[in-house]
Amino acid sequence: MRELPDFLEPQALLAGTLCLMSCPQSGEAPVFVRRIVANLEKLAGHPALSAEMRTVCRRLAAQWEERLAGTAGGHGPASVH
Repeated sequence: MRELPDFLEPQALLAGTLCLMSCPQSGEAPVFVRRIVANLEKLAGHPALSAEMRTVCRRLAAQWEERLAGTAGGHGPASVH
């Protein structure tokens, strides 16, 4: 797979992550939740994003991580809102 230029990569990653996050079943499938968390963590550390955007991504990653813990424990997904 070819690498995207640094200035495009966060936009593509953000677009893909938003698509995953908007899928109704994504919160119930651990494989999707793990991908969402991984993408958000990568975005949270990306130097091309503003500090505010990195903070939002870091917080969302934590919320989706809690959702993953909730599905693994059988208590259902935690709200991200």
